[in-house]
Amino acid sequence: MNGRLITAELLRIRRNRPLVIWAFVLTTVAVAAFFMIAQGFHWSDPAHNGPAGGADNLRHPVMILSIVGGVAAAIVGTSVGVSDLTSGVFRDLVVTGKSRYALFAARVPGMLAFWIPLILVAFAVSVALDFAFAGNQATPGATAIAKDGLWLLTVDCIAVIVAMGISSLIGSRGISIGVLLAWQLAVTPLILNISQLGVTRELLLSAAATRIQPFAGGDRNTVSMSLGAAIAVLVLWIGVPLLLGGWRTVTREA
Repeated sequence: MNGRLITAELLRIRRNRPLVIWAFVLTTVAVAAFFMIAQGFHWSDPAHNGPAGGADNLRHPVMILSIVGGVAAAIVGTSVGVSDLTSGVFRDLVVTGKSRYALFAARVPGMLAFWIPLILVAFAVSVALDFAFAGNQATPGATAIAKDGLWLLTVDCIAVIVAMGISSLIGSRGISIGVLLAWQLAVTPLILNISQLGVTRELLLSAAATRIQPFAGGDRNTVSMSLGAAIAVLVLWIGVPLLLGGWRTVTREA
């Protein structure tokens, strides 16, 4: 892996305008729409609907960014994971003699160089609107903002890495997006509701993410687990998809 490969990956993502637009819509525009709608309810009926902002309400846009941002992560990650295959340049890159490991490894920092600023902008907009629409409510402190932002960045970065690794393994963007969204929106909530599975539910990414979230609320089906176990699960969700995706990249026929 070298700087030129990473820069090339980042440039390829930025040139994909539909991808950039939809990633922005599913992050920054989504939280801005939430605040506009919530504040609209407050303006129309302030007796029954409080201001959209304030310290207690910041968790709402953060949760939106973790869920809807997960959808954006699936789109971005799968696009990066199969970009060489769909564009037909995988064979050309291989015959140049570049290491396949290097080609795969460069995707991660190149993708994160695009993804992290995108999430930070969306979170900054959330904080700004939270203060703007706080009304007479207390605003969140710097420590709470930093913790929420760090948690959100961690969760969404893991999500986009998982999407990239899985799509590299499968080799199809459409199938990968379908599998990821089905797992995130349907299978995971179902498994969380099956209490008979016991400790095995700790292996779910959402269970570990909920365990380390710095605010109350979120997933009602919280799995009781230690902080160390949650961190270990998060590391596994980073490492296993990358190992599988890297292995498939190295063994795939050019």
